Amino acid sequence: MAAASRGWVRPWVQLVEITVSAPIVIGARTARLVAGGWPPSARDRRELRRMVTEKASAFGQAGWIAVSRPPTDTARFVGDVLAPVQRAVRGNRRRLTRT
Repeated sequence: MAAASRGWVRPWVQLVEITVSAPIVIGARTARLVAGGWPPSARDRRELRRMVTEKASAFGQAGWIAVSRPPTDTARFVGDVLAPVQRAVRGNRRRLTRT
């Protein structure tokens, strides 16, 4: 494998993890909200608030990285931009799928 293509392994793994984990997180949150009924409980409202603030934070960090770092190494740049989103999605999947 050429050195240039090895650099793209991290971004691809990040994208795969986001792609696999995001529907799991969405499903877990949706099931929790549907099961809770209306109006949402205090726990469900906290989860909704957390969902919004985590997304805003992760995408804000990714945006800041994208505009503040010169992309000298494109693969590393893409991996750095994806990292905050991947961390948030991975953390949510782990937290929401605990039994």
